[in-house]
Amino acid sequence: MSINEERLLNKIDYRIIEVKNISPSAEVRAIVITEKQPSSEIVNDMSSLVKVELVMPFLSTVKVKAKAKDLITLAEKDYVKYIMLEEVLAKLEEF
Repeated sequence: MSINEERLLNKIDYRIIEVKNISPSAEVRAIVITEKQPSSEIVNDMSSLVKVELVMPFLSTVKVKAKAKDLITLAEKDYVKYIMLEEVLAKLEEF
């Protein structure tokens, strides 16, 4: 495992990775904790990948809705401290 992969795994809830492995297109709701208060630039950048549902600047937190694979991409951003799964919205594909 590379240093970048390990750094990424430390920034994202393992359950999101499991959902992505089972069904990359599964939609989830998650809480993104940012390194600093989310500015409008950060929120706009997030909006290009995910649907922003609620911004709580005083908690440095943004509630989002997205596909599991898009959250993995979002975790690569420097301003993201941690992404926590809130709920799985779409039915997972069965094998």
